[in-house]
Amino acid sequence: MPAPPTVFIVCSDQSRNGKTLLARVLVDFLLLEGRDPFCFDLAHPEAMLRAYFPGRTALVDFTMPEGQARVFDTMLTRAGRDYVIDLPARLLAGFCEAAAGRGLADQAREKDFRLASLYIVDRDEKSLGTAVAVEEILVPDIFVPVTNRFVGSALPDGVPGPVLVMERIDEELHRVVSDRRFSLRAFMQGEEAGVPVRQRIGLKNFLHGLVTGMREFEPALSLQALRETSP
Repeated sequence: MPAPPTVFIVCSDQSRNGKTLLARVLVDFLLLEGRDPFCFDLAHPEAMLRAYFPGRTALVDFTMPEGQARVFDTMLTRAGRDYVIDLPARLLAGFCEAAAGRGLADQAREKDFRLASLYIVDRDEKSLGTAVAVEEILVPDIFVPVTNRFVGSALPDGVPGPVLVMERIDEELHRVVSDRRFSLRAFMQGEEAGVPVRQRIGLKNFLHGLVTGMREFEPALSLQALRETSP
């Protein structure tokens, strides 16, 4: 039986800590798993995520009521596929308020799809506190804290459930993967020519850590569903 569709919200309270890169890996992971995600890039007008997936990404100005309606109405009326939302830090509070106001969590369950929040915990302690607040407001089926070792993280050790770790990559490798013509999915499928030989192991380690963690999403979601249906 195929997994129920999921809305993945990639977010943080701080900017420039790897959200779009994480969203890219997630989209490519879902594609490699045979799924068909559609993306919302809320970094208007910069188009951070759409640059890498132009054919499956809508660039939305979420500061406008019509932009908010486009995101929520699309997910709630076309709930038969996965969605990935690349949410800039500056819009985090507004998105949470709008989602709560529309009853997104309850409507998702009524329409048989799941919510997953991937939150990058930045190095400042307040980022951890904001993570708790985001989980309480969005009420996702699964909340996945993320550590980016390049920027540092206030996330303590031993957090239960799936945790993602973005391993440190150096500036040269970051320039390679940031090229809009570069495909992480193609690299994972063995097309390595676009990466300098000395950098390939670093990128493999980076992707392996994230993909291994992402493979834990489905068991965790299934376990959560069993808990919710148990008497």
